Amino acid sequence: MNTLVLPSSWPAQAPTPERRTAWLRDAFASDPDDGKSPALRGDVRCDVCIVGGGYTGLWTALEILRRAPGSDIVLIDADVCGGGASGANAGYLMPMWARFSSLVAISDHEEARRLGEASERAVDEILEFVDEHGIDAEYRRGPWLWAASSEAQRGAWNTTLEDLERAGVEPLRELSPDQARRAVGTPSHFGAVADPHCATLQPARLVRGMRRVALDQGVRIHEHTPLTGLRRENGTTLAVTPRATVRADRVVLAINAWAGQLEELADRMVTVASDTVLTVPVPDRLAEIGWQGPTSVCDARKRLNYYRTTADGRLVFGKGGVGLAPGNSGASTMWGGALRPGEVRRQFLRLFPDLRDVPVDMMWTAPVEYAVTSVPFAGWLRSVPGVCYATGYSGDGVGPSRLMAKVLASLVLGTRDEWSESALARTPGGVLPGEPMRYAGSHVALAALRAVERREDRGAFVPASVKRLTSIDPSVFRRRGRTASAPGSP
Repeated sequence: MNTLVLPSSWPAQAPTPERRTAWLRDAFASDPDDGKSPALRGDVRCDVCIVGGGYTGLWTALEILRRAPGSDIVLIDADVCGGGASGANAGYLMPMWARFSSLVAISDHEEARRLGEASERAVDEILEFVDEHGIDAEYRRGPWLWAASSEAQRGAWNTTLEDLERAGVEPLRELSPDQARRAVGTPSHFGAVADPHCATLQPARLVRGMRRVALDQGVRIHEHTPLTGLRRENGTTLAVTPRATVRADRVVLAINAWAGQLEELADRMVTVASDTVLTVPVPDRLAEIGWQGPTSVCDARKRLNYYRTTADGRLVFGKGGVGLAPGNSGASTMWGGALRPGEVRRQFLRLFPDLRDVPVDMMWTAPVEYAVTSVPFAGWLRSVPGVCYATGYSGDGVGPSRLMAKVLASLVLGTRDEWSESALARTPGGVLPGEPMRYAGSHVALAALRAVERREDRGAFVPASVKRLTSIDPSVFRRRGRTASAPGSP
């Protein structure tokens, strides 16, 4: 018998409603709980058990049903569908072109181009799904900028552009400093590259809409049903919950940041916190600074700033890499109010000084898992046969979750195709040091990155000794003598 007992820090109970993000509160206000996904009680049998009711879990359920109609699928979530990263992210729907060098590093230029093109199609597929099923996700198509918010960040995208050129594709276009400033009305842009094939949306409304569609198609969803263990017996896998067990032929772990708490995946990722601010609606103030379109931005620092507007004229502003937790406690400790509101405010005022008096509606922090490759990966657990997983989105999961669902569906259904054999279906070769070294090293790296940012924002000299400390950053992946770095994402 193969058994996996989850760590004591694993979420054994659903987060309280007070810890939910503004996105999720809004989604429930517009579409109250319908009572169709009660906590599971008693033992059940199914073909596939999916753990996690976010984008990855729901897309996987829908993809399995598309390929194998009639499949019996049970989906469980410790909280509610969208209670994790799918209801807490900043709502950026983007292809993976900005991570092209990272894709090249785990494969080659041909495979990286195939995945990049598939990720671009995924943007269209998601928006077509929203339209087809009448989901009010408040989406707006518009360009995404990978911007230099200090002189030191200029050219951060050069390696990516070179790799794209070698692959014979040009999805990104460079902007001058003046064009980058005028795009969103900030004085602190020093150039950018733009991806025009992007969109922004209300992330929790999307996931709650996906839940509705999955229920309509026959998926048995049980919220407030945390997983406490997995074991293999008599040729099937048992997913253990506090009041029930689910016996399935295959189990899918779609748990994202919580995957870092599993021993065999912990050395492939590090979990950090990201703070997000949502202002009150101020469409007139945004128009005054010249930000009237749906352009979204991530800057080129490793602890990135990200900022976009909403359909009702709010400003979403966030900061990645604001904190981390020791050991395997990670994701469960990174929910609630913002961890570093002062730092977020300083960056907000540096980029948008004319909006200093705009009131904030809500601030929150949420966990983000960064893979050693900077791109998501999937595979089979070694500890318990019959269990596959996908994780490592590195802050960019809205669009790529659609691709990873295709990978997971192929694995679950035993299909040998371009997804089950893709570069995304390989466990990363690079590893992070174990604890306590990982926490100590990451803590030093974050402190060094903060020091570098403060100096670079002032245009000051950065000592080489401080720069060396930032090399501990796990979002930089080295393979075959090359270094592939990718921007962080909200």
